[in-house]
Amino acid sequence: MFSFMFLVAFLVFFLVFKHVLSSLISLEFLVLAMFMLLSLFPLSSSMEMYTSFFFISIVVCEAALGLSLVILWVRKKGNDLFTSF
Repeated sequence: MFSFMFLVAFLVFFLVFKHVLSSLISLEFLVLAMFMLLSLFPLSSSMEMYTSFFFISIVVCEAALGLSLVILWVRKKGNDLFTSF
């Protein structure tokens, strides 16, 4: 099921690229599927919890940065379309 989620998110990211926000949402869905796979299949070491916390903190920082860039883009261009370069 998680591999299906990963595949769907990957296809949506590469096929639906009209808006920046929809691309960011599909990237977050892709990362969510990767996190679920990471937490479902624990690593063979004792550092599994630290790895998942590190992964989730990087993902949160990436999401905040992406959303702030979309806000700056909308303020400058007026919309979030890729065709408005």
